[in-house]
Amino acid sequence: MSRTKDQSLQEVFLKADEALSAIRDSRLVIKLLAIKGYSNHQAKELAALFNIQPRTIYKWVEQFRLHGIQGLTNKQKGHRQAILSQAHREQIAKWLDSGKTPDGEEINWTLKSLCWSISQEFGIVIKKSALSNTLKTMGYTIRKPRPTHASSSEEDRSAFKKKL
Repeated sequence: MSRTKDQSLQEVFLKADEALSAIRDSRLVIKLLAIKGYSNHQAKELAALFNIQPRTIYKWVEQFRLHGIQGLTNKQKGHRQAILSQAHREQIAKWLDSGKTPDGEEINWTLKSLCWSISQEFGIVIKKSALSNTLKTMGYTIRKPRPTHASSSEEDRSAFKKKL
């Protein structure tokens, strides 16, 4: 049983034809071609041709009818807002560059100590993994010092190093 097309779709088909000639985006062109083809063919035939479900054709036609070309374009998905604002990031960058805590004490920053300072200063609880990702986006990398034995001395370490 074929789905009947009402007269108002003829306007949609003409709009699709006009829009098709002005677009270069391939996905959009496929959608517009499917809409244009729907004027002369069954949705089931077009779906088989484009390797999609017939319901997708109906959905594209309806989106184009309601919103025009904008209804067929991929919309940007929502993303979770960052935990740290730009002002927080700038303050953290100052801490890292100076090597000092907010109180002015010298420190070798670790993720754990930085998380603690952020929670104390800003009242924001951030996990180490999220902080690590944030620091990467800020252009910082985590460096680990070479391991040293607890009972070794500076003289023993320098004597052990290779001589050039």
